Amino acid sequence: MFRNRCNVCRSASITAGVWAAAALIVAPAASGQSVWKPERAVEIVSGTSGGGADRAARLIQNLMQDKRLVTTPVVVVNKIGAGNSIAYNYVGQKAGDGHFLLASTLSLSVGYLIGRSRLGYRDFTPICSLFDEYVAIIVRADSPIKNGKDLVERLKKDPSSLSLGLSSALGSATHLGAAMVLKAAGVDVKKMKIVVFDSASKGIIAALGGHVDVAGSSLSSAVSHVEAGTVRVIGITAPQRLTGVYAQAPTWKEQGADAWFSSYRGIAAPKDLTDAQTAYWENVFAAIDQDERWHEEGEKNLVYRQFRKSRETRKYLDDLEGQMKSLLGELGMLK
Repeated sequence: MFRNRCNVCRSASITAGVWAAAALIVAPAASGQSVWKPERAVEIVSGTSGGGADRAARLIQNLMQDKRLVTTPVVVVNKIGAGNSIAYNYVGQKAGDGHFLLASTLSLSVGYLIGRSRLGYRDFTPICSLFDEYVAIIVRADSPIKNGKDLVERLKKDPSSLSLGLSSALGSATHLGAAMVLKAAGVDVKKMKIVVFDSASKGIIAALGGHVDVAGSSLSSAVSHVEAGTVRVIGITAPQRLTGVYAQAPTWKEQGADAWFSSYRGIAAPKDLTDAQTAYWENVFAAIDQDERWHEEGEKNLVYRQFRKSRETRKYLDDLEGQMKSLLGELGMLK
């Protein structure tokens, strides 16, 4: 399935890496290529406020200015609503302008496929991917469902026999992550009984209260309950076991489902950027990826560094689109 790898290791020479990458920003361009850099304020546009993508955008702003990776002012602009479509439409109107950056997430690859947004990833210039984020499938600690195999056996016999609580909409990362691995295990995912909550925490609380049988959650949303021992993680959608709090959580591949799933966080820009504009921003984010505070952000929020430059990100998004079309078709959600 997705072929990226978890990457939480720290460089022994972070400071040197940051300034080496930063030096590329102002280095003379290769022969025949013009140099570009911002001439006025840069806007980092986020479609949410207060969530992980927004927090990352504000840390990016701080790092750009603290380390003088960008010498013009940098501001974070929140364009909230309509499943990120307001943010997409705003940046989508700035074709060719390298002074606008978009905090991109899985919704940029899914929204247009299910009719939630008119714009998709092809309507922007991919700059880089930054983090991967996995989904935990959990049950109450005293649930009769002991592991992923128990869940799969029940759902294969009757896909609607158990309720699965998810946030925050059909087609979200938690929905697609659960559907990806359960489909690979032979479950008819279109017939599953899905209950949608407006936050992961509400879905977890519903599972604790016995109102739903199973819940899907980001790793960060479930971590306090895992630490307290009130929930059991029956599977994570990572390609290999994680460390720390989730070290004992099995992958789905270990349990017979040959699939894994990650949601991504990255940066896009308006379409029609020049090669010089794209290269400038690639170098800025390569420097950010080496920063100690950036590493700490990933570890604190249980997302996993996976830096890809523009061309690699485009390839990743193209591959992802094919997988999402197949899965959404199975779910009956493809428009």
